[in-house]
Amino acid sequence: MIGGRVGSLVYGLRHLRRAPDLDTLRAADSPAELARLALIPAARNLGVAVSFLSAGHRAEATAALLACRVLDAYEDLIDRPLASSAVRAAVEYLNGAVGTAPPLLHAVAVRDSEAVDLVLAERIQDIRALLSALPIDGRERVGRMLVDVGDVMARNLEAPLPRAAYSEGVLGRVVLYACSLAAEDAGAEVEAELGELAGCVGVTAQLANDLRDGELALYGVADHAELTRAVLLRLLAPALGSFALLDWMGPRTPSVGARAAMAYMAITTTAFLCGTVDAPAPYPRRLRLGASVFAACSPRYWTTMLRRVLRSVDGAIHQLLEASPDLAAGTLEAPDVLALTDSHSVEATLAPLIVDTTFALVRALPEEPLTGELPGTEVRRMMVADHLAFAALERMPPRDADAMHALAMRFQLAALDVPTQGGRV
Repeated sequence: MIGGRVGSLVYGLRHLRRAPDLDTLRAADSPAELARLALIPAARNLGVAVSFLSAGHRAEATAALLACRVLDAYEDLIDRPLASSAVRAAVEYLNGAVGTAPPLLHAVAVRDSEAVDLVLAERIQDIRALLSALPIDGRERVGRMLVDVGDVMARNLEAPLPRAAYSEGVLGRVVLYACSLAAEDAGAEVEAELGELAGCVGVTAQLANDLRDGELALYGVADHAELTRAVLLRLLAPALGSFALLDWMGPRTPSVGARAAMAYMAITTTAFLCGTVDAPAPYPRRLRLGASVFAACSPRYWTTMLRRVLRSVDGAIHQLLEASPDLAAGTLEAPDVLALTDSHSVEATLAPLIVDTTFALVRALPEEPLTGELPGTEVRRMMVADHLAFAALERMPPRDADAMHALAMRFQLAALDVPTQGGRV
């Protein structure tokens, strides 16, 4: 079993940055061979993360991932009036509810990822075979996820959803599935409790994807620099939820391989986001695999990994603010933002985390009476606190007076409360 993981990891790292060999994918002589060849071209670093898993979990996660890529193909590479029904039909076929596959796609791929998706859609029968070969609990777990993801995709095609809602419903649902798989016996508890935090990871991943794909029109910006700024400014609140999820899942994940997979994805996603603004990554590329394994093997190293990743995100935010003339607040040493919350709460909802961090920032301001203007670094701290506070408002359901009252009460209690050890509310 260990040899299988090592071989899969070595193969994944060797092929991570190679262009996909589409002819080889088409020539795969079995569903299992297709899965082995397609995992890295279809998922890149996520495919490497899957390689950390045990054999059973690896087979399930691979089948689930490739099925999601098939749905992506029908969502993105077919005419919009037909795409919604095609996505729903693909879900039903993959889950074995119907015996007829959706019509073949006749699209032209622009990106390598789209080309891989097209090949997987051509071989949807093999992906269905991978799913049907899973144990019944795995089939049911993946099937529920595909139904939920396909429904959000279809609704978005029929009437575009807000970007955050789409990200939470698609990638966030995939993250929740992955957490339930990793948690094993606690999977039902994870699915019931962690939907909002998993949605935060989904939003973070979607922001990274949009930045990587240069989605200028989605954000109404003119160039990549504006896109980078727009994406990273949207990262603050979902980053809090993402770190809380990692903190929650670490001790509740029995498999060392699953913990290593989570650590690897946290490290590599953070490294990509930091690289877009020339901020230091949490670990050099040569150390990322080892850091993931160390984090998985020790609670102390897990905490160390989380803190390094968190501080790197913190540094990327400051690098962005420093580079934006209308947001820069001086050249003094940057204050901690997210790093103020090193001792995370295990809250399963985002509002307490936002309120907590907002007031941790406020309490870090100078206590003496203000006799002039605040230093630039403290102005920036206030700006970030305001940004987080408004992010909490943006997450409230529309026309929900009870939710508004609850959030207002939480802010009021936090404002009246005296600081406790570690700046916690």
